[in-house]
Amino acid sequence: MIPNTNDLLIFLSVTETRSITATADQCRVTKSAVSQALKRAEDAIGARLLFRTTRSMSLTETGMRLLPLCRKLRDAQNAVAEAAQNIATGQTERLCITAPHALCQALVVPVLTQLPELSQIEIRLIAEDAALNLVEHQIDLAIRVGAPAPQSARISKIGTLKESLWVSPDFLATIGGLPSVLQGIETWPHIASDWQGTPATYQLPSGETLTARPQIRCNTVLGLRDFIAQGAGIGPLPDLLAESDPKLTRVTSISESPIYAMHQHGKTPPTQLQTLVKALRKALR
Repeated sequence: MIPNTNDLLIFLSVTETRSITATADQCRVTKSAVSQALKRAEDAIGARLLFRTTRSMSLTETGMRLLPLCRKLRDAQNAVAEAAQNIATGQTERLCITAPHALCQALVVPVLTQLPELSQIEIRLIAEDAALNLVEHQIDLAIRVGAPAPQSARISKIGTLKESLWVSPDFLATIGGLPSVLQGIETWPHIASDWQGTPATYQLPSGETLTARPQIRCNTVLGLRDFIAQGAGIGPLPDLLAESDPKLTRVTSISESPIYAMHQHGKTPPTQLQTLVKALRKALR
């Protein structure tokens, strides 16, 4: 027979207080209830747990074997109670976040490090340009650019990602500056992301389309930025990643895409997650 959990916790309390009376006060039950709990535990286990007299109390061999397990049982019960309390108050002990590389470096990391509300919880940040499955990877918050949410996820727009074509000042000086007509940059060496087509196409503010055959391709935006900053050619970068870099000069804007925050926590996400989303939205204004 499996012993009752409460009976085992009462047994643990008796061994620690060494008193039926003290245990009754601690557990807010009668002394008779304590004695009955001990008897039920012993009956369920099929062996005595305590030797008791009017003046002393000691553990049997079975009681000594059971004692550390009862302590683990109490720890587990306390952990469940704490978790339930955190859920009830909208708190969490960890947040797993994913975002594209560009947004991780230029947006998510700065915001995370400036929020005191998140200083006491475990943070895991996954920098990934591909759209990860939120459930499979146990992700609490996903930041996506221009991507629709799965049907089961909650989604909200938090800002706009502006993208431009960028070069290094040294490259611009070497090539003789900007051409009088932007279509002239089609012949420059171009750098593109792996997911851009061939040829790479860009929509200019004038409404014209610029096409180019990239000489270098990169699978991350950070690699793309490094190539451009080193003077390898011209390429597309998010403005929020490039505009503070003195090694980069904007040539022309080419696109704007919505930025979404996505999660699987329904209508009541953890308080810290709500705080983070608000901070990200504010930073993107």
